[in-house]
Amino acid sequence: MLNMDIPSKGKTLLSDEEKIDKLFFAGVELFNQGEYFDAHEQWEEMWSEYNLPDRFFVQGLIQATVSFYHLSTGNLKGARNLMTRAIDKLTKKGPDRGHWITPQRSTDASNFIEEVKKCYAELFRINKPDEFDLELIPNLKKVEKL
Repeated sequence: MLNMDIPSKGKTLLSDEEKIDKLFFAGVELFNQGEYFDAHEQWEEMWSEYNLPDRFFVQGLIQATVSFYHLSTGNLKGARNLMTRAIDKLTKKGPDRGHWITPQRSTDASNFIEEVKKCYAELFRINKPDEFDLELIPNLKKVEKL
Protein backbone atom coordinates (compact mmCIF):
# COMPACT_ATOMS: atom_id res chain seq x y z
CA MET A 1 0.00 0.00 0.00
CA LEU A 2 1.14 3.52 -0.70
CA ASN A 3 1.39 5.76 2.35
CA MET A 4 0.31 9.15 1.13
CA ASP A 5 -0.73 10.74 4.43
CA ILE A 6 2.69 11.65 5.81
CA PRO A 7 4.51 14.20 3.67
CA SER A 8 8.21 13.82 3.03
CA LYS A 9 10.47 16.66 4.09
CA GLY A 10 9.69 19.67 1.93
CA LYS A 11 6.55 18.14 0.40
CA THR A 12 2.92 19.01 0.98
CA LEU A 13 0.03 16.69 1.70
CA LEU A 14 -1.80 15.40 -1.34
CA SER A 15 -5.43 16.32 -1.87
CA ASP A 16 -7.97 13.49 -1.95
CA GLU A 17 -8.20 13.86 -5.73
CA GLU A 18 -4.41 13.55 -6.06
CA LYS A 19 -4.40 10.47 -3.78
CA ILE A 20 -7.16 8.88 -5.84
CA ASP A 21 -5.31 9.57 -9.10
CA LYS A 22 -2.07 8.21 -7.65
CA LEU A 23 -3.78 5.00 -6.52
CA PHE A 24 -5.66 4.62 -9.80
CA PHE A 25 -2.65 5.04 -12.07
CA ALA A 26 -0.45 2.88 -9.82
CA GLY A 27 -3.13 0.21 -10.32
CA VAL A 28 -3.14 0.77 -14.09
CA GLU A 29 0.63 0.33 -14.25
CA LEU A 30 0.52 -2.84 -12.15
CA PHE A 31 -2.40 -4.25 -14.15
CA ASN A 32 -0.61 -3.65 -17.44
CA GLN A 33 2.43 -5.49 -16.04
CA GLY A 34 0.27 -8.50 -15.18
CA GLU A 35 0.53 -7.84 -11.45
CA TYR A 36 -3.18 -8.40 -10.92
CA PHE A 37 -3.22 -8.91 -7.16
CA ASP A 38 -1.22 -5.73 -6.55
CA ALA A 39 -3.33 -3.73 -9.03
CA HIS A 40 -6.47 -4.87 -7.25
CA GLU A 41 -4.98 -3.69 -3.93
CA GLN A 42 -4.44 -0.15 -5.26
CA TRP A 43 -7.96 0.09 -6.69
CA GLU A 44 -9.54 -1.54 -3.64
CA GLU A 45 -7.98 1.11 -1.42
CA MET A 46 -9.38 3.98 -3.49
CA TRP A 47 -12.76 2.25 -3.84
CA SER A 48 -13.14 1.62 -0.12
CA GLU A 49 -11.66 4.89 1.18
CA TYR A 50 -13.35 7.44 -1.07
CA ASN A 51 -16.87 8.20 -2.28
CA LEU A 52 -16.18 7.87 -6.00
CA PRO A 53 -18.72 9.08 -8.57
CA ASP A 54 -17.63 6.17 -10.80
CA ARG A 55 -17.41 3.58 -8.04
CA PHE A 56 -19.14 0.93 -10.20
CA PHE A 57 -16.49 1.42 -12.90
CA VAL A 58 -13.70 1.02 -10.34
CA GLN A 59 -15.48 -1.96 -8.76
CA GLY A 60 -15.79 -3.56 -12.20
CA LEU A 61 -12.05 -3.06 -12.76
CA ILE A 62 -11.32 -4.64 -9.38
CA GLN A 63 -13.52 -7.63 -10.15
CA ALA A 64 -12.06 -8.15 -13.63
CA THR A 65 -8.57 -7.89 -12.17
CA VAL A 66 -9.31 -10.44 -9.44
CA SER A 67 -10.78 -12.69 -12.14
CA PHE A 68 -7.45 -12.57 -13.99
CA TYR A 69 -5.64 -13.24 -10.70
CA HIS A 70 -7.84 -16.31 -10.06
CA LEU A 71 -7.10 -17.47 -13.59
CA SER A 72 -3.35 -17.14 -12.93
CA THR A 73 -3.69 -19.37 -9.85
CA GLY A 74 -5.72 -22.03 -11.67
CA ASN A 75 -9.07 -21.13 -10.11
CA LEU A 76 -11.40 -21.20 -13.13
CA LYS A 77 -14.58 -21.16 -11.03
CA GLY A 78 -13.41 -18.05 -9.15
CA ALA A 79 -12.33 -16.38 -12.40
CA ARG A 80 -15.73 -16.99 -13.96
CA ASN A 81 -17.59 -15.77 -10.88
CA LEU A 82 -15.65 -12.51 -10.59
CA MET A 83 -15.72 -11.85 -14.33
CA THR A 84 -19.51 -12.26 -14.38
CA ARG A 85 -19.79 -9.63 -11.65
CA ALA A 86 -17.29 -7.37 -13.44
CA ILE A 87 -19.21 -7.52 -16.71
CA ASP A 88 -22.36 -6.46 -14.87
CA LYS A 89 -20.62 -3.39 -13.39
CA LEU A 90 -18.83 -2.50 -16.61
CA THR A 91 -21.79 -2.89 -18.99
CA LYS A 92 -24.91 -2.04 -16.98
CA LYS A 93 -23.94 0.53 -14.33
CA GLY A 94 -22.42 3.36 -16.39
CA PRO A 95 -23.94 6.80 -17.01
CA ASP A 96 -24.42 6.35 -20.77
CA ARG A 97 -27.36 3.91 -20.95
CA GLY A 98 -25.43 1.61 -18.66
CA HIS A 99 -22.10 1.94 -20.45
CA TRP A 100 -18.87 3.63 -19.45
CA ILE A 101 -17.47 5.80 -22.19
CA THR A 102 -13.98 6.93 -23.07
CA PRO A 103 -12.32 8.74 -21.47
CA GLN A 104 -13.11 7.34 -18.04
CA ARG A 105 -10.42 8.31 -15.53
CA SER A 106 -8.30 9.24 -18.57
CA THR A 107 -8.41 5.66 -19.87
CA ASP A 108 -9.84 4.05 -22.98
CA ALA A 109 -12.67 2.47 -21.00
CA SER A 110 -14.81 1.60 -24.02
CA ASN A 111 -12.12 -0.46 -25.73
CA PHE A 112 -11.01 -2.06 -22.46
CA ILE A 113 -14.57 -3.18 -21.70
CA GLU A 114 -15.00 -4.62 -25.20
CA GLU A 115 -11.80 -6.63 -24.73
CA VAL A 116 -12.88 -7.78 -21.26
CA LYS A 117 -16.13 -9.06 -22.81
CA LYS A 118 -14.00 -11.30 -25.05
CA CYS A 119 -12.22 -12.59 -21.95
CA TYR A 120 -15.60 -13.32 -20.38
CA ALA A 121 -16.65 -15.37 -23.41
CA GLU A 122 -13.33 -17.23 -23.40
CA LEU A 123 -13.65 -18.06 -19.68
CA PHE A 124 -16.92 -19.83 -20.37
CA ARG A 125 -15.64 -21.54 -23.52
CA ILE A 126 -12.69 -23.28 -21.88
CA ASN A 127 -12.70 -26.27 -19.53
CA LYS A 128 -9.34 -25.73 -17.80
CA PRO A 129 -7.53 -22.52 -16.78
CA ASP A 130 -4.45 -23.31 -18.88
CA GLU A 131 -6.63 -23.26 -22.03
CA PHE A 132 -7.22 -19.52 -21.64
CA ASP A 133 -5.40 -17.42 -24.24
CA LEU A 134 -3.54 -14.90 -22.04
CA GLU A 135 -3.07 -12.66 -25.08
CA LEU A 136 -6.76 -11.77 -24.73
CA ILE A 137 -6.15 -9.87 -21.49
CA PRO A 138 -6.15 -6.21 -22.52
CA ASN A 139 -4.02 -3.39 -21.27
CA LEU A 140 -5.80 -0.41 -19.77
CA LYS A 141 -4.61 2.39 -22.02
CA LYS A 142 -4.38 6.03 -21.03
CA VAL A 143 -5.99 8.57 -23.35
CA GLU A 144 -6.21 12.31 -23.53
CA LYS A 145 -9.58 13.96 -23.26
CA LEU A 146 -11.45 13.64 -26.52
